[in-house]
Amino acid sequence: MTAVSWIARVGLGLPIYAYVGYPLVLFLLASFVQVGRDACYLLSRGERRSRNAKLPSVSLIIAAYNEEKVIERTLWHCLQLEYPPHLLEVIVGSDGSSDRTVQIAKQYERDGVRVLDFAQRRGKVSVIADCAGQARGDILAFTDANTILDADSVHKLVRHFDEPRVGAVCGELRLHGPDGRPADEGLYWRYEVTLKMLESRLNAVLGANGAIYALRRDLFPHVRGDLITDDFVIPMKVRAGGFRVVYDPEALAAEELPGGISDEFRRRMRIGAGNWQALRQCAHLLLPWTGFVSFAFWSHKVLRWLAPFLLLAGLAANVALLSEAAWRVVFAAHVGFYGSAALGLLLRRLRLPAGPLHLVSYFVAINAALAVGLIRGALGVQRAAWQRTAREPVPTRGK
Repeated sequence: MTAVSWIARVGLGLPIYAYVGYPLVLFLLASFVQVGRDACYLLSRGERRSRNAKLPSVSLIIAAYNEEKVIERTLWHCLQLEYPPHLLEVIVGSDGSSDRTVQIAKQYERDGVRVLDFAQRRGKVSVIADCAGQARGDILAFTDANTILDADSVHKLVRHFDEPRVGAVCGELRLHGPDGRPADEGLYWRYEVTLKMLESRLNAVLGANGAIYALRRDLFPHVRGDLITDDFVIPMKVRAGGFRVVYDPEALAAEELPGGISDEFRRRMRIGAGNWQALRQCAHLLLPWTGFVSFAFWSHKVLRWLAPFLLLAGLAANVALLSEAAWRVVFAAHVGFYGSAALGLLLRRLRLPAGPLHLVSYFVAINAALAVGLIRGALGVQRAAWQRTAREPVPTRGK
């Protein structure tokens, strides 16, 4: 077998494993684990969930930059949370906002909201680190300025902290379009949520979602101010300290997807740059003696991050092998796949129904964005301060 043939096989095979093979392995392993747990429960008849004899105090932290159109609705929903008010504080950290975000948030100070107005724009991680340093709660919970938390979401997050080895808990974010209906990317998102649920059963949750997660205040790690994917690195540092990271699909939050392709591309490109940082800061968790989390990290994250480059190398090698009939069939599949993605993207730009082509175009687009972002991260040209997606004004109460 020639070197070119190996490149073609690896370039195509590893991404297929990352997106198809790894989920199948997860499902089989998680099924065995769940059967074992069910058997133990049937034999012992113990409690399957903790009773939360004593609720901890919670500081809910929101980092905001120029969020005047949505911050009031978000704060109103935060104040409706089904959690004892004397145990819950809401902190808004403004990252150098130049609009009315701070003025609007301060209207809720009489309801117990604390507003920390940082004059200089530094980036989200610097804001949440400063807010965490001034928080009074035993548990730090994090959400975004455009996220709507379910009324019982905080209660469901903190119930896991009755277990001393649990250091962080991630909830489930549900995405919807501007009309309130499930987002077109919903199938892909549900796929990711399923992986997180299976990984949680195997004690291998990788990171969290910045829109809804919590950790013990005394475990908040020291983080660099230029960190981009804080919701991945912070929980991974908690795990590196010997604590568990748990996923709870019943702790829910909702958020509207960016309205345009360019917005989503920018967001994914930023994540790609953050992935480079995460790879450097969490590289020790890739070592095999860290346990199953190493296998999950390689399979779910690293191979995904490398997938655009692997696919490009595989395609180039495939072109060099067109003299062989079998590889001509593979090349035809390549052309069909990327042609479908281009057609799906065109239909989306024309605001026409794309059907399954939309998912193909979404997959190609996010991988292209991640590749660009990874390169930007390696070159050190991605800023920590985020470019906020344009928002439409929303009513204070309701969805």
